[in-house]
Amino acid sequence: MKLDVFKNISFRGRVAYGISCFESALIALKYNLDEWKFIVNYLWEFTSIQYLDEWSDTVVELIPENLLEFKTFEEEEFERLSKDEFIYLYNLYQTNDGSIDILLRAIYELGISRAYTVIEGYGESSLKSLEKIIDFMIENKFPLPNIDPFLGFSIEENSGWGNKFDGISLSNIL
Repeated sequence: MKLDVFKNISFRGRVAYGISCFESALIALKYNLDEWKFIVNYLWEFTSIQYLDEWSDTVVELIPENLLEFKTFEEEEFERLSKDEFIYLYNLYQTNDGSIDILLRAIYELGISRAYTVIEGYGESSLKSLEKIIDFMIENKFPLPNIDPFLGFSIEENSGWGNKFDGISLSNIL
């Protein structure tokens, strides 16, 4: 896939595409999608958030490698996750394909790649972050989402970030 098509898509639109890739991988891996709705809901908040801190603080705690570092909730001071959420995710991740960790971390890195900045030009660093996700999808033979629904999110809006939108409307899981 040529990344040129993403040059005119806003930063929010690019992250939304990355989240759609994650959903596509979940579907391809034939996971019980109901079990993943909790995580997918958090991811889609990116498209409508006011402040990036809330999203990034939560998503960093959702990354399997980070969460599985601890056997109990009490071992770490989680800022966003409750004890019940921790236990749920800890159990969910026990049979997790390594692809999930890689994709969640890549979405997180994409989401923070332009933190607190105006997107200049085409936002080259976010394109490179998105390219890693797309390359991973291709290497693992996960189907790429259709680009068409994302083309309407213009990089010309809101200093390259694009206007807020309800990303859940793009979800194949929620």
